[in-house]
Amino acid sequence: MRALPAYLAKIIFCWMLLFTAQQACFVFIDAQRLAGIAGAEILTAFKRALPMNLAAACYLTLPVGLLGLVRLFTDRAWPVRIARWWLAVAVVLTCFIHVSDIALFRAWGTKVNHKALSYLVYPEEALAAAGGAHPAQLVVIMLAQTALMGFLLTRIDHARSLRSASIWQRSLAPVVVPGLLLLGMRGGVQDYPIDRSWSYHSVHPVLNLSAMNGVWNVIVLLAEPPAVTANPYAYMPQAEAERIFSELHAEGDGERDSILSVDRPNVLLVMLESWSADVVGVLGGDSGVTPGFDRLAKEGLLLTNFYSTGFRTEQGLCGMISGFPSQPKTTIIRQYGKFDRLPSLVNVLDSAGYRSTYWYAGDATFANTRSYLETMGFDVIHDENSFPIKQRTEWGAYDEELFAFHLRSARDEPEPFFHAIMTSTSHEPFDAPVDEGFPGNSDAQRYRNSVHYTDRTLADFITACKAQPWYDRTLILIVADHGHYLPHNRGSHTAERHRIPFLITGGALKQALRGTRRSTFGGHVDLPASLLGQLGLPADRFEWSKDLFRTGHHQFAYWTFDDGFGIADDRQSLVFDNLGQRVLQLRDLSVPEKVNAELTRNGQALEQVLLDRYISLSQ
Repeated sequence: MRALPAYLAKIIFCWMLLFTAQQACFVFIDAQRLAGIAGAEILTAFKRALPMNLAAACYLTLPVGLLGLVRLFTDRAWPVRIARWWLAVAVVLTCFIHVSDIALFRAWGTKVNHKALSYLVYPEEALAAAGGAHPAQLVVIMLAQTALMGFLLTRIDHARSLRSASIWQRSLAPVVVPGLLLLGMRGGVQDYPIDRSWSYHSVHPVLNLSAMNGVWNVIVLLAEPPAVTANPYAYMPQAEAERIFSELHAEGDGERDSILSVDRPNVLLVMLESWSADVVGVLGGDSGVTPGFDRLAKEGLLLTNFYSTGFRTEQGLCGMISGFPSQPKTTIIRQYGKFDRLPSLVNVLDSAGYRSTYWYAGDATFANTRSYLETMGFDVIHDENSFPIKQRTEWGAYDEELFAFHLRSARDEPEPFFHAIMTSTSHEPFDAPVDEGFPGNSDAQRYRNSVHYTDRTLADFITACKAQPWYDRTLILIVADHGHYLPHNRGSHTAERHRIPFLITGGALKQALRGTRRSTFGGHVDLPASLLGQLGLPADRFEWSKDLFRTGHHQFAYWTFDDGFGIADDRQSLVFDNLGQRVLQLRDLSVPEKVNAELTRNGQALEQVLLDRYISLSQ
């Protein structure tokens, strides 16, 4: 019987070598991510990965082991052929999962998860969404790793006869061999099988995720139901979480500051694809990238501490239209029976006589967006099928064509109207061949060029709006749908990744507020209550939304990422990782620990209530 365990051990050893090479590739493919990380910490991540690598290796070796048990009793060739075919397929799948993890981490700051798998029904858009990674580079990595594993496996004699074992050894093998493999599949002899939290040992997400074996992660994903039925973030008694939530969202008795110069103005919402505060000069970002926005800020009201609720367009859209925060691991806009029970800013405006239209230059069906928009009550939804397109990226028409189409079709719109425009040219992979003065072909430079292009067309669009008869009666809200890790390679969890521009301008803005700034902390979900408060319309259904222009209650920003949250107010900005149960980032290290503990507790309560609400929406 010793021949079979020795044969399987060689295969497991090959898998372990491949997994170690993949981890090294994941860690070192982008040296900028390792800035400030000590070598000892990196070495610890490799040690931490060993049990999960062993578990994945045993999962992949189990079919070969079962076929080996058959070979103890026969020398027929079919078990060997099947084992070879399985290993070949497993190698390709393993390497594909690895390069997918590289792409997703660069774009989303995570590895493959249910949210990522849900996008596979849109393969072209999914590839474009992972545009932070270079396809040619990923293909080379995949081919190299496949060749390495093929070389290692061909050094093993798979056809060697295993029938030399005695009768008692053959009788014992069906118990011992699967038992040893199952022991390896649980990660070792510790009391409990390993889970994802095993990998979370560091404050650096790149090290935590490098220690999470991609194959093991996908196997667990396929075994888990995608729908969340039990709250994974029950940090405290439900009554305490609800109390904290209510206190944080209490309306208070403060005064509401009116920003309008006219009653019931038109509202034009311009959503800027992937704009981060890191490239907006007036927000302290790179100079020269957004000169148009910077000029517009001199004639508008700029909110300097505004944060995106998530990191995808549909999350930001749901936050702005329904006032509902993004959720870790899942996306409510993809869940029928949930998103259609959310409140709608559009419906409230419709009840006050507004006509609502949505403009997008790409495919509005992507990520279930059209279904969501129709459910929210938009009267008209324009997308790539609504107008002839001269130039386009993978995501749709160039922004200047979209803005021009809006001006043409909005010329005779009845008032009051609510218009929402979603740009797309600055969406990764930044494939618009625009040269806006940022030389080089790096991801960061292509991002700056595409943002500068959108900025230029945005400024031209606002100038053109001023010539329209409806401008003087229109409030214009300019806000990003989410931030981006570029150009400074921000981690997906960081506050900087989520800080975005929000500018209020237009003819309906009070003259006295033009060129002013406010440091109030808020986010996407606060848009409904803030806008409806100005219009004198009810906002009671938007329980997550706070009026940013009303004093007397706590103002804060809250966001989520793959498995954690961030919360910020005028005292501190704090990012918390659920799996590692640790604070990953603090804005101010001098803030008393009591404040940090309070913010952590507040964020945990919000996350707990958020998942409770999410689960209850379909009950």
